[in-house]
Amino acid sequence: MDTAQLRYNWADPDVYEAFMGRWSEHLASPFLNRVNVVPGGNVLDVACGTGVLAKALAETGAHVIGIDASEGYLEGARLRRSHPNIAYEHGDIRHMRFDNNAFDAAVSTLALDVIPEIEEVVSEMKRVTRPGGVVASAVTQFFGGMPAWDLVIHTGAVLETDFAKLRSMRAGRQLFWPNGQAALWRKIGLADVTEVPVVVDCEYASFADYWATFTDGPGSVTAILMSLSDDARGSIEQHVRAGYLVGLPDGPRSFPMMFRVVRGLVPA
Repeated sequence: MDTAQLRYNWADPDVYEAFMGRWSEHLASPFLNRVNVVPGGNVLDVACGTGVLAKALAETGAHVIGIDASEGYLEGARLRRSHPNIAYEHGDIRHMRFDNNAFDAAVSTLALDVIPEIEEVVSEMKRVTRPGGVVASAVTQFFGGMPAWDLVIHTGAVLETDFAKLRSMRAGRQLFWPNGQAALWRKIGLADVTEVPVVVDCEYASFADYWATFTDGPGSVTAILMSLSDDARGSIEQHVRAGYLVGLPDGPRSFPMMFRVVRGLVPA
């Protein structure tokens, strides 16, 4: 299990870029088109990672603070996505330093699904946003929205108990089923709540490129996969390879990824 623990890494910006960058860059624009953040406003990017959304916001004229708990990700953001309109800072998104009503919007992408205290975080996003301001998020639809992951997880679940448990756990996270986040937004007291699906293509150059995201990336799939014996992992790889190739030559493949974009307003 030591190897898995070492690879289960949410701190290395290069690993994050290889893992998330396939869709985070593509998600930023449709996300912003749907959440309608006021141009030129002050925006908080919660769990900003390596700065993809913060940079997209800044390029629209927004003044952005990107906050994250990972110093490694923040270093990557400052290196890759610096902008005069962005300040990146380290902080606990469950208890943020900002005053009430400090921002015109608080937004987050590809983050809230890995934070256990999601209700606490969304409440903080609401607190720091002014009346009439936007609170919005986009996360992956876990049940049925991740075909690239499903190929590995369903294959693994047939062969290994830990993968079967992971499949049940992921599919059972109903907060990330359709309208799950919208229900949370309403519970917290946000108004005019909407939730819509957004589909983004997730592209791989080859099977080796695809498989590496599960052996070298962060996350629970990698943790389980790399804890297996070489033989067990090799068996899963063989079956997954067949599913990736589907009898065709190795090469590029594109998998759709579905995200749930939720938006609400802070009541006046």
